[in-house]
Amino acid sequence: MRFPKGLMVGTLLLLAIVVQTTLFGQIRVVVPDLVMLVVILLALTRIRPELVLLVAFLSGLVVDLLGSSLVGLRAVVFTTVAYVAIRTRSRAEIGRFATAIWAGLLTFGGLVLTVVIGTLFGQTSLIGPDIGSRLALVPLANLILAGLFSPLMTRLIDRDTGLFRYT
Repeated sequence: MRFPKGLMVGTLLLLAIVVQTTLFGQIRVVVPDLVMLVVILLALTRIRPELVLLVAFLSGLVVDLLGSSLVGLRAVVFTTVAYVAIRTRSRAEIGRFATAIWAGLLTFGGLVLTVVIGTLFGQTSLIGPDIGSRLALVPLANLILAGLFSPLMTRLIDRDTGLFRYT
């Protein structure tokens, strides 16, 4: 049985949002940004770039509505990160290691953008005593997860067994 791409993407995003806002909301150590990672990895699929940007904006808006931050902050950040991911995806398609580093760098850029925009709009809760460790550990966690799951995700969404032949 073949599922439509939209249903597969929606299920992945819903799962990432639920896990990030419930389970990872209670953990304070190393917490990956799953929604940003899914948005970044969607840029590697054959989904049209406009739809990837729309998915990024809507998923950021949902995370904003479920969280306590400024509404629209993550929507802008996820859309910007998705745009950069779409423009630079050719650099990530050379292997699993390159994909992992690419996802880690994009996550770092997204976190820096979140802090900068949040600070400009008075979100002082984004800057705390653990900002340095968060800026280092979240991209590292996303880097590891991207290295592990990017081939699986692109194969599931694109239904292409020849895509990303690296193991």
